[in-house]
Amino acid sequence: MVTPDDLKAVMRNWASTVTVVTTRTSEKMHGLTATAFSSLTLDPPEVFVSITKRTITHPLIEQSGIFCVNLLTPEMQHVSDRFAGRFPNEERFAGVSYRFEVTGAPVLNDALAFLDCRVEKALDTGDHTIFIGRVLASGVQKPGQTPLLYFQGRYRYLGECC
Repeated sequence: MVTPDDLKAVMRNWASTVTVVTTRTSEKMHGLTATAFSSLTLDPPEVFVSITKRTITHPLIEQSGIFCVNLLTPEMQHVSDRFAGRFPNEERFAGVSYRFEVTGAPVLNDALAFLDCRVEKALDTGDHTIFIGRVLASGVQKPGQTPLLYFQGRYRYLGECC
């Protein structure tokens, strides 16, 4: 039987782009750091995020039906740490420049790129929910920059290759 620790050990060997997934209701704005994200379909344009049910962000996405995936740059490592909850006394959006596009979910102005989404489906998958989102607005805000990566439990950066 594969244990959660077994799965984590294997998944640490999969490099992924670090994102901050944001959402907003009429009362609250929140977000979290996530690496469980991918494109799903081109027509219609859809992506998915997998969010643990234990987070503050999870019920807010359920309630609002919106989220924005913000792909981070290497300079945003502190933002990633803050939204991951590593600094519990820091307000997550403090000092972070953001705006709203189509859905009203916060778009981080310093992010490499963003995908502003409306939830089309929510799939209950044990301790997580997979939120499938229709992309209503998107943009590359830092053309030519590389993403912040997470691999083997550490932040990594792309170097020149080939």
